[in-house]
Amino acid sequence: MLKSWHHSSLAVRDLDQAIAFYRKAFGFELTFEERDMTEQIQSIAGLPELSCDIAQLRTPRSDHVLELIAFKHDGAASEDIGERPLRPGSAHIGFYVDDLDATIARVEALGAVMIGEVTQFCDGRSVYYREPSGSFFEIEQQHEAAP
Repeated sequence: MLKSWHHSSLAVRDLDQAIAFYRKAFGFELTFEERDMTEQIQSIAGLPELSCDIAQLRTPRSDHVLELIAFKHDGAASEDIGERPLRPGSAHIGFYVDDLDATIARVEALGAVMIGEVTQFCDGRSVYYREPSGSFFEIEQQHEAAP
């Protein structure tokens, strides 16, 4: 049986850049960081010659952990992984925000690039972004309930 949901993980190109972005854009705090992890990531991923820089972040608004991983690989492993983790649709995280337009302005000032367009859904407006280190996120503003 499932005990709890601990974390969501995103592949990024540059760990420092990704940490800085999620801190500034959404107020995440760094709780764990390891550079050049090799033995453990090779074991869990089943890929020899793989290493990574990894960080875990939290926000005071949730117990859920955001994990960011910058994979580093040599030889054949680089062809196996390539850029696949950093393509739209492969993975993203989503955030509810109070003011979509203000959040758009903030994340774009930090270098995020809009993917597609702001889209209207039955419960509010939503849009996908790619942050400067390559991970994808969604921001959504729900309609306010009528009084």
